[in-house]
Amino acid sequence: MKIQKHAADQMTPLERRRAVREGRDYDRVPCIPFMGEFKCRLTGTSVWDFWHDPQKMAEVEIAAFNRYGYDRIVIGPNTRGITEALGGRFIYPERGLPYADEPLLGDARGEDGMEASAGYELLDGMEAVDAGRHERIRTFRREAELLADEAKDIVPIEISIGGPFTIASNLRGVERLLRDLRKCPEKVQRLLRLITDSQKSCIDMAAEYGFGVAMADPVANPALIGPKMYERFVYPYTKELTDYALERTGERVSLHMCGRTCGIWEYLCRYELNELSLDNIIDLERAVRELGDLVPIAGNVDPVEIVMNGSREEIFEAVRYCIETGRKAKKGYVLASGCDIPDTTEPVRIDWLMEAARTYRK
Repeated sequence: MKIQKHAADQMTPLERRRAVREGRDYDRVPCIPFMGEFKCRLTGTSVWDFWHDPQKMAEVEIAAFNRYGYDRIVIGPNTRGITEALGGRFIYPERGLPYADEPLLGDARGEDGMEASAGYELLDGMEAVDAGRHERIRTFRREAELLADEAKDIVPIEISIGGPFTIASNLRGVERLLRDLRKCPEKVQRLLRLITDSQKSCIDMAAEYGFGVAMADPVANPALIGPKMYERFVYPYTKELTDYALERTGERVSLHMCGRTCGIWEYLCRYELNELSLDNIIDLERAVRELGDLVPIAGNVDPVEIVMNGSREEIFEAVRYCIETGRKAKKGYVLASGCDIPDTTEPVRIDWLMEAARTYRK
C-alpha cells in the first residue's frame, strides 16, 4: 500500500513539522489523534496480527494515515512489547483489547496460602533486552524497516518505548509494586534499572531508522504514587531515557501522562520533550499558563465524551476551544486527544476531528 499526503492538506506532516520548528508559515495546527487498536477497524486486521505480523502492522499504519492525514505515526514495541520481551505475558482475545496475564514476578504462595516469596529472585536470571537480537522486538524492527522505506519522507515516525514504571507494574503487578515502594525499594530500583536498559536498547533501534521516541507511563500517575515517590522511582529513569533519546536520535521525546499530573509538572518540565501530552481531565488553560513557556503542549480533546460519543458540532467546538487555548503556549502546541480513542469508536468521528483541525487552521 502506497502512503500519500492527505488531499485537504497543503503540506506533508514532515514539511509542517519543519515549518513549525523553523518559525515559518504552515498550513494548520499539527494534529495527533491517539488511536491504538482502533486502527484495526479500518482494515479488518485482528488485534493479534496488529501486534505480531510486521507486514499487517505496517499496512494498518499506512491505511490509517492515508485516511486521516494526521501528523505522526507511532509504532511499538511500547509497554506491551517490552514487557513480553522481558518474560511477561499478555492475552490477546479474538475481540477486545489485550490484557496482562499473571505477573511474571508475582509472589509464590505456600500451603497455608501465605506469600512465600517476593518474586524478585527471578531477576537473578534476567538480562536487559537486546533490541537487535530479541525475537519479540524483531517483530517491531521489521515493521520499522517497512515504514522507513515507505513513510518516513512524508510523516514523522516514532517508536514507543512505554514507561519504565508501567512496565514494572506489568511484570510485578500494580498492587504489589506500590507496596514494594515502601517495603523493598532496593528491589524495585533493580527492576527499574533492568527495564530502563532495555528501553535504551529500543531507543538505539529508533536511531537506526531515523525515528523519534514516544513514551507513556500511566501507572506513574501521581494519583497512585504521589509526587515524592514519583521523584524517587520515576523521575531519574525517565530523565535518563529522555536525555539518551535526544543524544541518540537527535529528537526530543513525545511524552503522554495520564491523570491529574499537576503535582509533578515541576519534574515533567525538566525532561527533553518534543511535547507533553496531557489527559483530557487537565485544565488546558492552566497548563498553557503554567507550562506553556517551558515545554510544548499537546492535548486534550476528550476521547470518550467528545470523540466517541459527541456530535459533529461538539467535536468541532472542542477542537476550536483547544486550538484557541493551546496556541497561546509560547513553546508550541499540538492538537491531540486526551488519551487513546476507544477501539469501538465509529471511524467517521476521527474524520470530523481532522476536518475540524483543518477548518480552524492556525
